[in-house]
Amino acid sequence: MKKTIVRDLIHICCVFFLFLLLIFSLIMEAKVLWIYLLIIAPPFVLLSIYTILYVKKKIIKPIKYLSSEARFISAGDLSRKIEHRSNDEMGDFISVFDSMRSTLYEQQKQQEQFEMTRKNFIDSISHDLKTPLASISAYIEALQDGIVSTPEEEQQYLKVIENKVAVLTKLSNHLSMSYETPDTLSLSSQKVNCYSWSVDFLSDMEVECAMKGVTSEFVNAVPDSDKHNIWIDIYQFDRALQNLTSNAFRYYEKYFSISVEIRNDQFVIVIKNDGAKLDNHNLNNIFERFYTEEEVNEKGHLGLGLYISKTIINAMNGEIKVKKEAEMIQFQIVLPIL
Repeated sequence: MKKTIVRDLIHICCVFFLFLLLIFSLIMEAKVLWIYLLIIAPPFVLLSIYTILYVKKKIIKPIKYLSSEARFISAGDLSRKIEHRSNDEMGDFISVFDSMRSTLYEQQKQQEQFEMTRKNFIDSISHDLKTPLASISAYIEALQDGIVSTPEEEQQYLKVIENKVAVLTKLSNHLSMSYETPDTLSLSSQKVNCYSWSVDFLSDMEVECAMKGVTSEFVNAVPDSDKHNIWIDIYQFDRALQNLTSNAFRYYEKYFSISVEIRNDQFVIVIKNDGAKLDNHNLNNIFERFYTEEEVNEKGHLGLGLYISKTIINAMNGEIKVKKEAEMIQFQIVLPIL
């Protein structure tokens, strides 16, 4: 391409010079013509050389460089930054081209991360499904072979099978929402009184903590005379809070608390627990899909619970925040009041 453009420029200059020579030969005598040629020819040749060199520097050289870089892009290497120094139109074109490369590079990295996440997810879910299924199969086989000798032992086996089925159900429920977003999640929202909901929620949590043997502290700072309401899908909101509290119980050691209050015309729920081993620099990752710091998920911990909680709360125009001090971690859920 480079040689073609230069050759075409030379041809154009030669044709233009011959055209001038023809015009002058028609209107001037031979002696005068040679004098004009000696005057015009050197500047014309210098101007032609300058034009060719200018085009070569400003157009041909950048195009050659861009063509060379494009070969790397076509080979799949999008990491090379395309430099440019000129501020003219060609520089703008190269800048736009590099911006396109940068965008494609970011998309490539996201796709690679997605593929890695998907592979890890498939490996994890395969293991998590295989473990309870194998356990259920073993217990059923034991029941069928008559290994169980007493009704109490039979009930114990059935209880284990029930627990394993619950794990599979939990996996299924999480998988059904693994790719939902706040914009795609379907809600059946209704107006709910803040005080009434707080009383019911804290009462249920008190019973659950007692059953689990968890030392807990509950604070309902919403007065019984409060008339404020929130607009929520009760089932989905309960699901989001269940994921958060389950996560808290998993790492709980000595302290677990829930407080509810009205603050700055917002309904605020704060869940705290100790025993958190998460590093501060990983706090922003815990709401990501499939994120977990556990290498083995025998109990169905796929790293979807907190992602689902955030999705549900955001779909209700709410917000969830997390912060950590020492081994104490705090989740704050904020919902707008009607």
